Amino acid sequence: MKTPGRVGIGRFLGRYFKRYIPWLLFATFAAALYAIFTGVAVALIKAVFSEVLLADGARSVGAAMTTSMVSPGVTDAAGATDAGAAVDATARFGDSIRQLPALAFAWIKQALGIHEGNAHVMIPLLMVLVILARSVAAFLSGYSFRHIGLGATTDVRNELYEALLAQSSRFHARHPSGELISRVVNDVGLMQTAVSTRVADLALQSLTLVALIIVLLMQNTGLALVCLVLLPAVLYPIVRFGQGLRRTSHTSQERMADLANLVGDGIRGHRVVKAFGMEDFENRRFRHATRLHLKVNLRATMLDNLSSPVIETIGVLGLSLLLVYAGREIRLGEMSAASFVAFLTCLIWMYEPIRRLNKVNLVIQQSLAAVRRVADVMAESNEIQEKPGAERITGVSEGLTFEDVSFAYSDQVVLHDVNLNLKHGEVLALVGPSGAGKSTIVNLVPRLFDPDAGCVRIDGIDVRDLTVESLRSLIGIVTQETILFNDTIRNNIAYGRSDLSIERIREAAAAAYADEFISRLSHGYDTVIGESGLHLSGGQRQRLAIARALVKDPPILILDEATSQLDSESEALVQRALGNLMQGRTTLVIAHRLSTVQQADRIVVLDAGHVVEEGRHAELLARGGLYKRLYDLQFQE
Repeated sequence: MKTPGRVGIGRFLGRYFKRYIPWLLFATFAAALYAIFTGVAVALIKAVFSEVLLADGARSVGAAMTTSMVSPGVTDAAGATDAGAAVDATARFGDSIRQLPALAFAWIKQALGIHEGNAHVMIPLLMVLVILARSVAAFLSGYSFRHIGLGATTDVRNELYEALLAQSSRFHARHPSGELISRVVNDVGLMQTAVSTRVADLALQSLTLVALIIVLLMQNTGLALVCLVLLPAVLYPIVRFGQGLRRTSHTSQERMADLANLVGDGIRGHRVVKAFGMEDFENRRFRHATRLHLKVNLRATMLDNLSSPVIETIGVLGLSLLLVYAGREIRLGEMSAASFVAFLTCLIWMYEPIRRLNKVNLVIQQSLAAVRRVADVMAESNEIQEKPGAERITGVSEGLTFEDVSFAYSDQVVLHDVNLNLKHGEVLALVGPSGAGKSTIVNLVPRLFDPDAGCVRIDGIDVRDLTVESLRSLIGIVTQETILFNDTIRNNIAYGRSDLSIERIREAAAAAYADEFISRLSHGYDTVIGESGLHLSGGQRQRLAIARALVKDPPILILDEATSQLDSESEALVQRALGNLMQGRTTLVIAHRLSTVQQADRIVVLDAGHVVEEGRHAELLARGGLYKRLYDLQFQE
């Protein structure tokens, strides 16, 4: 068995996101504008206090800027030491940083014609325009990131489903259908939620946080540095909660896959459940599985809901210390109330990006477990690979050959050096006890599996040298378990071919002895038959499957226990339909009912993966071997 190659999550997602690079660039640009306008809005808070509300009798920012430029902080050169000079240089650098907003605002005032006479009107108007521009940037960025996320995850889901359909039957034997459904529906759903909604937050809030930190440093460099030093105390619990939630989310998704398997088994086998009176047993199994799922989800909920209170508590403690410090500075005249309000507003605005980034982290940790599971499934190598330059085949002129074919499921060998030759137009029946390898042989023809040794040839060409599409176009299959879809009878017979006329569909149904019962239905060929055709009888479903094969008109036909579950009346009709289907086709027939294979051109008897007998019905009876024993078991009185 081939082991899956493990692909890095970043590399896996990058394969899909690179298709949306123009959108990504535009979204990032819009997010950067949002961050800039957020920083400008916060920076305007001080102007609102000092220029509009005239808090603390403050002069205009322009006047303050002029004063600070004229007297940037002179020191006594005579008493300066090297250390003093260094401190003085640091102070001048801090003053220069703090003057940047004043310089920028002075330029804006001059450009917009704002002066003391209209500042009380123009500055609030400027604030409105900045917030409006910020909202537009948020919309553009949010929509663009969501477009990227929905598009990328839709591509993932499409390619995952395509990969699952392309996988061999050996792969599907290893993975229960409920697990695979959970990957396509639940895991990609988690990815979609995270990528389409949280990536936008990741970009917007990260850039906004950077912009607010810059504004914070400009307003009061020393105090800002103290606050930033304490920032790891807030980030540490975010990281810890995220790690815990990622592990819990992985377990939760595993439990969800178990639930999907149980639901699928219970619904598919509901008749067996009822027949054996096992409703309580199945309910107990399901309740046990839901309890495990609930336990994991409650732990995830605890981690999710505990993160915000912990972070908020740490933030409030830090804010309390800041208020104590600021109160002292204001009383000493070292800081104005307007400056502190502007600084505090910036600090408070920083909380929202941090809080939302915490949520982003938690959701992303959940989705990473889903991404890992999807990536691992898609990384599993498909043993059914089409060779470069594979040939196309359009028909069969010579026949079908098995040459020294061996095959094993894991370590269990089911075919041993099988050699068969099926001529064009010949009907070959495969019989033998259960587990003899009959179904495995017919599954090798359309490459549902590939043999471990030997080869299967059509007209002398190894089927592995043919394109998969052209190979399977030659083959029609009617199985014991009739697969029909919750659609109309017409669409089930046509199956994916919109070019077929109703006359062609009726012709195939008539040849399958299905047209009569279809015509009696309330909506005829437009009747919806329900999931798996449960609104129809077993014989009716089987005749629809035969009509579907007749529409395909394949030169090679595989009949795998096509009548084993039918009553005698239905079997007679289906046998007549099969007779019409088999005319002129190279046919492999599997049947436990030996009465159905007596007219075959040849009968091959298998036992434990070996061909033990071969011949016509009468010849095999005369030999008195395994075929005779199987025949006697079925027809003895």
